[in-house]
Amino acid sequence: MKKNIKSGLICLMLAALSISSCKKFLNVNTNPNVAQTATAKTLLPAAQLYVGSSVGVDLEIDGSFWAQYWTQNPGASQYHSLDLYSTSQDAFSYPWTNLYAAAENFFQLYKLADSQKLKQYMAISLLMKAYTFQLITDGWGDVPYTQALKGQYADSNIINPKYDSQRVVYRGIIANIDSALKLISTADPLAPASDDLIYGGRMGQWIKFANTLSLKIYLRMSQVDSVTAKAGIAALYAKNAAFIGVGDDAFIGYGYNSANKNPLFAEEVGLQQVQNLVASQTCVDSMNSNNDPRINVFYEQASALGTFVGIPQGFYKTSYNAGTFSIPNIYVAGDAQNGGSTNAPVNLMTSYESLFLQAEVSARGWANVGQDATLFASAISASFNYYSNAISTTTGATGAAAYATYMAGGGYWTTYPAAGTTAQKLSFIITQKWFAMCGNQGFEAWSEWRRTGYPNFLQVSQSSLIGNNFPKRFLYPTSESTTNSSYPGLQPVTSKVWWDLL
Repeated sequence: MKKNIKSGLICLMLAALSISSCKKFLNVNTNPNVAQTATAKTLLPAAQLYVGSSVGVDLEIDGSFWAQYWTQNPGASQYHSLDLYSTSQDAFSYPWTNLYAAAENFFQLYKLADSQKLKQYMAISLLMKAYTFQLITDGWGDVPYTQALKGQYADSNIINPKYDSQRVVYRGIIANIDSALKLISTADPLAPASDDLIYGGRMGQWIKFANTLSLKIYLRMSQVDSVTAKAGIAALYAKNAAFIGVGDDAFIGYGYNSANKNPLFAEEVGLQQVQNLVASQTCVDSMNSNNDPRINVFYEQASALGTFVGIPQGFYKTSYNAGTFSIPNIYVAGDAQNGGSTNAPVNLMTSYESLFLQAEVSARGWANVGQDATLFASAISASFNYYSNAISTTTGATGAAAYATYMAGGGYWTTYPAAGTTAQKLSFIITQKWFAMCGNQGFEAWSEWRRTGYPNFLQVSQSSLIGNNFPKRFLYPTSESTTNSSYPGLQPVTSKVWWDLL
């Protein structure tokens, strides 16, 4: 990829803090401040690895099933419940626990860095805590926030934190971002270096991360609090905010040695490398019909057919012959039996996500009016650029050449309706974002579908146990219902989160 991560540091974190990429063996340290050797340089990568594990495993699998990139292999059974839309509370215990562990580490890092006047560590901790709570609240809706992370005696000893509305959590996220931006300096000699696994301490990139996260938050609330959303976006553009662009992608790299596996591949290795994940017909057919060369990056050809073939969502009860369907490719860590999967990064926010967000702002007429068609094309180009090496390996064409061919091919989803309605424009923007996020930002793709209804061709799983409905949220884990007296009660998987108007 575009950035080198010092594998020695990652391995040190894995060894010293007992953090494994595989969710089943993740040793959660929820009280990092008791360790006498804890420093800002150890807490920062440890917390980032918690986020990487959650985003790269649970959120990727859950999101990629419910965004219909992947479905269950007919010859296996690990993720049947996702296709059944009938998951237990315990199905979401790992991401809940690990994301709150990450947030706790960022909270403690902020305090430690504050005591040592390490302002850039403080800023990154605020931004990563904001990002982590965006994942938490978008997955579960109302969650502990204002009283969360305060279970230690030094932090008020609140062991039954109240649940805050998603509106309150979003306001807190925005406040954290604003506070972080006030701290950031691109010329601070005490800034992190290789201990920052995402940007290597390049604070200019963190500014773009902050602005892009703000933009995402405002757009996500655009239909439920348009006044705040419009005002926030207007303020961003009034200060000429810089957003994530090509080369600024926020990701954690893996695969630099045998101890540093991509967390999804580590999960697959822990499951005896059974190929549980297979291609969903929903996405494969759509990419085939548009002659999208990125299909070569996101999926492998069905070996017996020499073409790309998906399985209808939730159709695992039907017998399929081996080699007659596609599986996710190594570039999204989805091939359980190919060690190349270990090298796939875990994406947090990408250049193409950022540009699609900017295209939506323009399409809504909130800023940069009239630039939506250009931004739409730039976002698709950024997706091809991000996977340029993989495209070259699988097709022989450079990312730029493949992009040019794709856009000139006349496929339906490449022909942007520049003179169309806002709804028509959004359908193209979000659907192309869905293509770009295939298997690499599954949770965000599912969230954008819940927010907008695009793409509008998803099919209810043929194994659905909730009728003609789609899942709309994660379930609170059993640990909350049994240990937190503030637990608000079980919400069904069909219950919408705050910004979901579908």
